[in-house]
Amino acid sequence: MLKVLLIDPPFPERPWDIKWLTQFPPKGLMYIAAYLRNAGVKVDILDTKQMQYERPSLLSRSIEEIQQFVKYYIEEHKPDIIGITSTTISYIPATKIVKAAKEAAPNAIVVIGGVHVTFMAHETLNECPWIDAVIRGEGERSIFELSQGKPFPQIQNISYRNGEEIVDNPIGPLLSPEEIPIPAYDMLDMSKYTYVVLMCTRGCPHNCTFCELPLIHGRVIRCRPSDKISQELELALSLNPKLEIRYEDEFMGLYPERTKQVLDVIKSKNVGQFRAATRPDGITEDILKKLKEAGCTNLYIGMESGSDEVLKFNKRAITVSKILEIAEMFLRNEMLFHAGFILGLPGETKQTLEQTLDIALKCCDATFPTVKKNFKELLGMMSFKLIVENSRAEFNLLAPNPGTEIFRNPEKFRYKIFHKNWELYDCNTSVGEPYDVSAPEIEEFKKKAFKAVQDKMKKYNLPVNWWDYGYKG
Repeated sequence: MLKVLLIDPPFPERPWDIKWLTQFPPKGLMYIAAYLRNAGVKVDILDTKQMQYERPSLLSRSIEEIQQFVKYYIEEHKPDIIGITSTTISYIPATKIVKAAKEAAPNAIVVIGGVHVTFMAHETLNECPWIDAVIRGEGERSIFELSQGKPFPQIQNISYRNGEEIVDNPIGPLLSPEEIPIPAYDMLDMSKYTYVVLMCTRGCPHNCTFCELPLIHGRVIRCRPSDKISQELELALSLNPKLEIRYEDEFMGLYPERTKQVLDVIKSKNVGQFRAATRPDGITEDILKKLKEAGCTNLYIGMESGSDEVLKFNKRAITVSKILEIAEMFLRNEMLFHAGFILGLPGETKQTLEQTLDIALKCCDATFPTVKKNFKELLGMMSFKLIVENSRAEFNLLAPNPGTEIFRNPEKFRYKIFHKNWELYDCNTSVGEPYDVSAPEIEEFKKKAFKAVQDKMKKYNLPVNWWDYGYKG
């Protein structure tokens, strides 16, 4: 079999602190690496985002320095296949890194995968002649078939050049829950990382206009077995007992018994406080109590808007009344939650922006009393900035990535996309606007909303000296 090198790209430089983003191991590549290793393939992972800041000084490294390191690494290890992943925001750095890889190993097969290129395969191949193929959707089987030496026409999920034509091979079957491996944490130095994300499902049956993931992982929910989640957690913690756990399961409320099993697993590992994320529609009082009992100090919930009209137009499948019901539930249980809102969704107006701010502040009213009451106890568990993050409302600007229904059909949703400068698709920069309110108006409103949350903190006599406007923690 052919030797495989998997690369995680760096992030573009930002005017605010992105060091925290380098503290997550490359989870998607770890799944692929484990799948390949289990099949007997020789595979390595190179996480270049870990190189963006020298340690311990944390001085910034340039993309050119990282490119040079990649060349040295490839010349030394001589992989036959080089695969890199990318999100939309990391697409441009990824193409630069993989160009350096191809220069170092011109005879290697160079492929790129990930959410962004899945929907921009032709554009990627046209822009990047040094990339031999694009992997669309889940990458485990495609990379394995490449490692077996199969020719491109026989490999599902890939797009490649055939002369001047670009060929899109059919999408193959998704992995079953049992086939999804335990991520290969042991292939990287986990002491360099702060977080580990437990991704408990793949697939989503919902149709949110601003999300492309159902088209990547399918519309059928695949729940990973709880025993594999237990083994994953045990492996990660054996390599770094200080890792902070982020338990992500969009469907906690849909499968409550399974959720309780996973929480029992987390509790049994004595991880201390941990954070979680889920959809809002399935949350129940029983699940909240179980989360709190297991040590969860915060639940991130994408509320998205305070307008029923905007929620319905964007197929969010939740109502404002449900958002308020959830907020009251958290207040009763004295548990923190981090409410996320998107400003500038299709259907947005000046009026709906104000409605969103009103609901966001009501969410704060459901968490700040708990912060005030238990401030000393919380401060003993986490830093003040983390307390704020765990209890605040967060406002992001819409970034309609390729693959989202908004990007694919903006006119239908009365939305204008400005450009395809992918490095600016960071949810802090306007890359488009709905027809009824302008991007500058939305940006100004975000500043107003940010200040309103700070003012709300002052009303609860909480310190407000926290991070800058652009920070995304």
